Amino acid sequence: MGKIVFLIIFFVLISCKKENEKTQSDESPILAKSTREIMKEKEFPLKELSKVEILSYEDRMRWDRKITEKDNKYNKELVVDYKLNFDSTKVKERALLNSALKTELIQLMSQDSCKVENLPRDCYMPRHMILFRDQKNRIIGYKELCLSCKGFRESKNLEKYNGFCYSQMEELFKKAGIKYLDEDYE
Repeated sequence: MGKIVFLIIFFVLISCKKENEKTQSDESPILAKSTREIMKEKEFPLKELSKVEILSYEDRMRWDRKITEKDNKYNKELVVDYKLNFDSTKVKERALLNSALKTELIQLMSQDSCKVENLPRDCYMPRHMILFRDQKNRIIGYKELCLSCKGFRESKNLEKYNGFCYSQMEELFKKAGIKYLDEDYE
Protein backbone atom coordinates (compact mmCIF):
# COMPACT_ATOMS: atom_id res chain seq x y z
CA MET A 1 0.00 0.00 0.00
CA GLY A 2 2.82 2.40 0.87
CA LYS A 3 4.54 1.75 -2.47
CA ILE A 4 1.35 2.55 -4.38
CA VAL A 5 0.89 5.89 -2.53
CA PHE A 6 4.55 6.71 -3.14
CA LEU A 7 4.21 5.97 -6.89
CA ILE A 8 1.05 8.09 -7.17
CA ILE A 9 2.73 11.06 -5.45
CA PHE A 10 5.82 10.59 -7.62
CA PHE A 11 3.80 10.65 -10.88
CA VAL A 12 1.75 13.65 -9.75
CA LEU A 13 4.91 15.63 -8.97
CA ILE A 14 6.49 14.78 -12.32
CA SER A 15 3.35 15.71 -14.28
CA CYS A 16 3.02 19.02 -12.37
CA LYS A 17 6.64 19.88 -13.10
CA LYS A 18 6.23 19.18 -16.83
CA GLU A 19 2.99 21.19 -16.96
CA ASN A 20 4.66 24.12 -15.16
CA GLU A 21 7.60 24.09 -17.57
CA LYS A 22 5.25 23.97 -20.56
CA THR A 23 3.10 26.83 -19.20
CA GLN A 24 6.12 29.05 -18.56
CA SER A 25 7.52 28.58 -22.05
CA ASP A 26 4.08 29.00 -23.71
CA GLU A 27 3.18 32.18 -21.81
CA SER A 28 6.28 34.25 -22.40
CA PRO A 29 7.89 34.32 -25.84
CA ILE A 30 10.16 37.09 -24.53
CA LEU A 31 11.79 34.63 -22.13
CA ALA A 32 12.40 32.15 -24.95
CA LYS A 33 15.03 34.53 -26.35
CA SER A 34 18.18 35.35 -24.48
CA THR A 35 19.22 38.86 -23.56
CA ARG A 36 22.05 38.68 -26.11
CA GLU A 37 19.67 37.64 -28.90
CA ILE A 38 17.31 40.53 -28.21
CA MET A 39 20.21 43.00 -27.91
CA LYS A 40 21.53 41.88 -31.30
CA GLU A 41 18.09 41.85 -32.91
CA LYS A 42 17.20 45.34 -31.62
CA GLU A 43 20.74 46.71 -32.13
CA PHE A 44 20.90 47.58 -28.44
CA PRO A 45 23.92 49.86 -27.92
CA LEU A 46 25.32 48.38 -24.69
CA LYS A 47 27.17 45.37 -26.09
CA GLU A 48 29.31 45.05 -22.96
CA LEU A 49 26.24 44.91 -20.68
CA SER A 50 26.74 42.54 -17.77
CA LYS A 51 24.09 43.42 -15.19
CA VAL A 52 21.13 45.71 -14.67
CA GLU A 53 20.21 47.25 -11.34
CA ILE A 54 17.12 49.22 -10.32
CA LEU A 55 17.36 51.87 -7.62
CA SER A 56 14.54 53.57 -5.75
CA TYR A 57 14.86 56.75 -3.71
CA GLU A 58 12.84 59.71 -2.52
CA ASP A 59 12.30 62.54 -4.98
CA ARG A 60 15.89 63.37 -5.96
CA MET A 61 15.03 67.01 -6.64
CA ARG A 62 14.45 67.51 -2.90
CA TRP A 63 17.76 66.17 -1.61
CA ASP A 64 20.33 66.26 -4.40
CA ARG A 65 22.61 69.06 -3.21
CA LYS A 66 24.99 68.79 -6.15
CA ILE A 67 22.64 70.84 -8.32
CA THR A 68 24.33 74.21 -8.73
CA GLU A 69 22.86 77.50 -9.91
CA LYS A 70 24.17 76.93 -13.44
CA ASP A 71 22.75 73.41 -13.42
CA ASN A 72 19.13 72.58 -13.24
CA LYS A 73 17.24 69.37 -12.70
CA TYR A 74 17.26 68.60 -16.42
CA ASN A 75 20.92 68.98 -17.36
CA LYS A 76 22.93 67.77 -14.37
CA GLU A 77 25.17 64.81 -15.25
CA LEU A 78 23.85 61.86 -13.24
CA VAL A 79 26.78 59.57 -14.02
CA VAL A 80 30.37 60.82 -14.17
CA ASP A 81 33.37 58.55 -14.73
CA TYR A 82 31.11 55.47 -14.68
CA LYS A 83 29.81 56.33 -11.18
CA LEU A 84 26.69 57.97 -9.76
CA ASN A 85 27.00 61.74 -9.39
CA PHE A 86 24.68 62.03 -6.40
CA ASP A 87 24.54 60.82 -2.80
CA SER A 88 23.97 57.08 -3.09
CA THR A 89 23.25 56.81 0.64
CA LYS A 90 19.78 58.17 -0.19
CA VAL A 91 18.94 55.02 -2.13
CA LYS A 92 16.13 53.13 -0.37
CA GLU A 93 16.15 49.95 -2.44
CA ARG A 94 18.41 48.17 -4.91
CA ALA A 95 17.36 45.24 -7.05
CA LEU A 96 19.62 43.32 -9.39
CA LEU A 97 17.63 41.94 -12.32
CA ASN A 98 17.84 38.24 -13.09
CA SER A 99 18.36 37.23 -16.72
CA ALA A 100 14.62 36.90 -17.43
CA LEU A 101 13.83 40.40 -16.10
CA LYS A 102 16.87 41.85 -17.86
CA THR A 103 15.61 40.39 -21.14
CA GLU A 104 12.11 41.71 -20.46
CA LEU A 105 13.47 45.21 -19.74
CA ILE A 106 15.46 45.34 -22.96
CA GLN A 107 12.43 44.09 -24.88
CA LEU A 108 10.24 46.80 -23.28
CA MET A 109 12.73 49.53 -24.10
CA SER A 110 13.10 48.30 -27.69
CA GLN A 111 9.42 48.02 -28.55
CA ASP A 112 7.29 50.70 -30.18
CA SER A 113 4.02 50.18 -28.33
CA CYS A 114 4.13 53.34 -26.22
CA LYS A 115 7.07 55.34 -27.61
CA VAL A 116 7.27 57.93 -24.85
CA GLU A 117 8.52 61.42 -25.51
CA ASN A 118 10.66 63.13 -22.95
CA LEU A 119 9.19 66.60 -22.58
CA PRO A 120 10.31 69.05 -19.88
CA ARG A 121 7.86 68.79 -17.02
CA ASP A 122 7.49 71.00 -13.98
CA CYS A 123 6.55 68.06 -11.79
CA TYR A 124 9.71 66.01 -12.46
CA MET A 125 10.22 64.08 -9.20
CA PRO A 126 12.42 61.09 -10.09
CA ARG A 127 12.32 58.16 -7.73
CA HIS A 128 13.79 55.36 -9.83
CA MET A 129 16.89 54.74 -11.84
CA ILE A 130 17.85 51.81 -14.02
CA LEU A 131 21.61 51.29 -14.11
CA PHE A 132 23.29 49.28 -16.86
CA ARG A 133 26.68 47.94 -15.76
CA ASP A 134 29.57 46.22 -17.50
CA GLN A 135 31.79 43.34 -16.28
CA LYS A 136 33.86 45.79 -14.21
CA ASN A 137 30.66 47.04 -12.48
CA ARG A 138 30.99 50.44 -14.17
CA ILE A 139 27.79 52.28 -15.09
CA ILE A 140 27.67 52.34 -18.89
CA GLY A 141 24.09 53.59 -19.28
CA TYR A 142 21.10 54.71 -17.23
CA LYS A 143 17.49 55.80 -17.26
CA GLU A 144 16.06 57.83 -14.40
CA LEU A 145 12.26 57.81 -14.23
CA CYS A 146 9.46 59.81 -12.68
CA LEU A 147 6.48 57.47 -12.80
CA SER A 148 4.17 60.27 -11.57
CA CYS A 149 4.60 62.73 -14.43
CA LYS A 150 5.96 60.25 -16.98
CA GLY A 151 9.27 62.04 -17.33
CA PHE A 152 12.75 60.59 -17.60
CA ARG A 153 16.45 61.31 -18.00
CA GLU A 154 18.82 58.98 -19.76
CA SER A 155 22.36 58.50 -20.92
CA LYS A 156 23.01 59.49 -24.53
CA ASN A 157 23.60 55.89 -25.60
CA LEU A 158 20.00 54.96 -24.70
CA GLU A 159 18.19 57.87 -26.36
CA LYS A 160 16.54 55.68 -29.02
CA TYR A 161 15.22 53.11 -26.55
CA ASN A 162 12.03 54.67 -25.18
CA GLY A 163 9.34 52.31 -26.48
CA PHE A 164 8.22 51.34 -22.98
CA CYS A 165 4.96 52.21 -21.27
CA TYR A 166 5.32 53.55 -17.73
CA SER A 167 2.79 51.01 -16.47
CA GLN A 168 5.02 48.24 -17.90
CA MET A 169 8.06 49.69 -16.13
CA GLU A 170 6.17 49.88 -12.86
CA GLU A 171 5.18 46.21 -13.21
CA LEU A 172 8.78 45.27 -13.98
CA PHE A 173 9.95 47.16 -10.88
CA LYS A 174 7.43 45.22 -8.77
CA LYS A 175 8.60 41.90 -10.25
CA ALA A 176 12.16 42.87 -9.32
CA GLY A 177 11.08 43.46 -5.71
CA ILE A 178 10.94 47.26 -5.68
CA LYS A 179 8.30 48.41 -3.20
CA TYR A 180 8.90 52.17 -3.23
CA LEU A 181 6.96 53.44 -6.20
CA ASP A 182 5.69 56.75 -4.80
CA GLU A 183 5.53 58.66 -1.52
CA ASP A 184 3.27 55.94 -0.06
CA TYR A 185 6.27 53.74 0.76
CA GLU A 186 6.15 52.12 4.20
